[in-house]
Amino acid sequence: MKARNMKAIVIVGILLVAAEAGLRAQDALSVAKDLYASAAYEDALSTLTRLTGEGSSTAPGIARQVDEYRAFCLYALGRTGEAESVAESIIRKEPMATLDAADASPRLEMMFSNVRKRLLPSLIRDRFRTARSALDQKNMSDAEPLLVEARLMIADAQKLGVQDDGLADLSVLVDGFLQLVRSTADQRPAPDQRPSPPAQPAAPIPAVPNAAAVRQRVDPSPAPPAASSLRMYTVDDAGVTPPVVISQRMPSMTPELMRVTKALNTGAVIEVVIDEKGDVLEANVRKSLNASFDNLIVGAARRWKYRPAMKDGVPVRYIKTLVLVP
Repeated sequence: MKARNMKAIVIVGILLVAAEAGLRAQDALSVAKDLYASAAYEDALSTLTRLTGEGSSTAPGIARQVDEYRAFCLYALGRTGEAESVAESIIRKEPMATLDAADASPRLEMMFSNVRKRLLPSLIRDRFRTARSALDQKNMSDAEPLLVEARLMIADAQKLGVQDDGLADLSVLVDGFLQLVRSTADQRPAPDQRPSPPAQPAAPIPAVPNAAAVRQRVDPSPAPPAASSLRMYTVDDAGVTPPVVISQRMPSMTPELMRVTKALNTGAVIEVVIDEKGDVLEANVRKSLNASFDNLIVGAARRWKYRPAMKDGVPVRYIKTLVLVP
């Protein structure tokens, strides 16, 4: 009994110490904000730097504000590179977070916006790679929030006018995999219950790919001369212009096959290797929709034609992923 009481006392003591540390951090942050508001940037930065050194005892919400005001002070002192480095650290931790500080001037908001524009393509690819890894391990519950976050970041990148040739392909794949994850989740029945019908009526895969399958632009410019390259790029690689569809006709499905795919309420994942001339070298089914349709899609894929992927002005080989959701 005595030992139990002693343990309770220790726990209460730890909580009181933590609360006291949190109050001290909040007070120090308030002092730093006042110093910043009075243009005492060096003093404010010193206060914030001391708080950063005590980061282990600083609550996440306070730590975020400390980092923001450190960036503000550094920027005001003309130490732009250091300010952008702090902003980069903030954005890497919380890509979708926005500045909510009252002291965020338009110039500071522009600085953070420019850093976000620079980082978003790589952050989106990181989320997508992690989601793909979870999908490969059939861990749908981990993949879905990553795909949702990637979709939100892609929308943010579009609003900011980020120029990245691979984001259009990434957007298609993120939407396709997200739909695939959710259709798979719809199939799983609750314990002791029959499977519920899909939330939306499934449509057959059309002769021309739907938005969840592929959305591409056709570039009317002539294809450049082919160049040899042993490396194969993917949508995960920055600085690569993905292949542009010239001809990518999907095979038509028989009524029987349509009924089967509707009943399955699932999708397929196909990978095609496109060479430096824009021809399909091979097609592989990574997730089967139906054995009959797999054969149809592989046969059709060999007749597809693209303008080749480009890197530094040179055609390269590329592995293109298609997500087909009925």
